[in-house]
Amino acid sequence: MIKVRSTAAAVCAIALTASLAASAMAAEEADPELIGVFSIEDMTWMLTSQLVDGELVPVPDGVLVSLRMEDGRAGGSGGCNSYFASYQLDGFDVSFSEIGSTLMACPGPAGNIEQAYFANLGRVASYQSGGIQMAFLDADGEFILEFDLAPDASVVGSWVATGINNGTGGVVSSEITSEVTADFSADGDLTGSDGCNDYFTSYEVDGDSITISELFGSTKMACMSEELAEQSQQYYAALGAATTWSVEASGRLELRDDGGALQVSYEPAAS
Repeated sequence: MIKVRSTAAAVCAIALTASLAASAMAAEEADPELIGVFSIEDMTWMLTSQLVDGELVPVPDGVLVSLRMEDGRAGGSGGCNSYFASYQLDGFDVSFSEIGSTLMACPGPAGNIEQAYFANLGRVASYQSGGIQMAFLDADGEFILEFDLAPDASVVGSWVATGINNGTGGVVSSEITSEVTADFSADGDLTGSDGCNDYFTSYEVDGDSITISELFGSTKMACMSEELAEQSQQYYAALGAATTWSVEASGRLELRDDGGALQVSYEPAAS
């Protein structure tokens, strides 16, 4: 059950609304060219609240809804599925059309949040932005979607594998893929589970390039199945082939090789 924000949160929302409105008004009154200062394109936004049954409701922890807009195309994560859309932007007027998504089943609150988000996105008529915060309004001037600017992308953090290259050109996902984890520390240590054993090694990042040391250490427990043993070997090979990294608007971490082939994909580990 989604709870409507508390009185204290509502006060914060009012302050946010006032700040966004003041920023947008100042830019509009000062000089039309200043609109670019409050641009919402070419950056990733994370949904913090949206209109549901007439109330602005915060997005619960663990549900990631994102938006990125570039050259008339928008997309991100709806909370469960990846989505895409076209948009038109003219000053502070903005609208979205041709909204589509992948068709994964979405159990739990993520499905309801995603459904409401897609509906609200189709109602957007204008925006206001204060730089690190942004809101969409409908044709009546009502705030329907509120976002925070996403933090700078980083590999640092705890991740759970969602796909592993099997060495024959395909990225495989199965019920055992999530047994593989990775924890990239800010100090350059990489630890985790290969599905059978705990492992440890080191890594270096330079821009969007990543080098993972071939010197792996691990515990020496026997794997519980041949499938897990095979997956662990594929995982180590995929890590060794990875040369670039990126974090998608959906929050997914991707490691790719020199040719751009996906080697490993991860989602953030539950906190």
